[in-house]
Amino acid sequence: MVCPACEFVYYIDQKVVAGTLPIQDGRILLTRRAIHPAYGKWTFPGGYVDWGESVDAAALRETWEETGLTVELRGLVGVYSYEKSPVVIVVYEARVLGGTLTLCHENDRLEWVTPAEIPWKELAFPSTVEALRDFLARPGGGGHAQGNALPT
Repeated sequence: MVCPACEFVYYIDQKVVAGTLPIQDGRILLTRRAIHPAYGKWTFPGGYVDWGESVDAAALRETWEETGLTVELRGLVGVYSYEKSPVVIVVYEARVLGGTLTLCHENDRLEWVTPAEIPWKELAFPSTVEALRDFLARPGGGGHAQGNALPT
């Protein structure tokens, strides 16, 4: 079922979303959503895994489509799912290989932020918060080196 007005797709079964936390020079790339749900809120690049596509390939594709950057996956940050939610979110750490930051129809801003600059109260989804917390809490994730940027 698709809403003809806003193109929102309602999935009856769970759908897999693949995303990345692109990291460069100790900063994380965040995107500000220009679509619903969570219009105007910040998240990381990501989107639905297509039929016949691997999760890691979808993470690479979605990152390129939403940011103009090519990345290399550096490891799994986490897998997030919630009761009454139709999605399972798989998030990877990613190292930028190249490209030029480019907006798409799904976002209106792209910003590199240090862990201390993460707009915790303006994040789009519970998975956005959890993935960033998990990334920053792990060894080498930036939270410890940047003065523990995790919110209290």
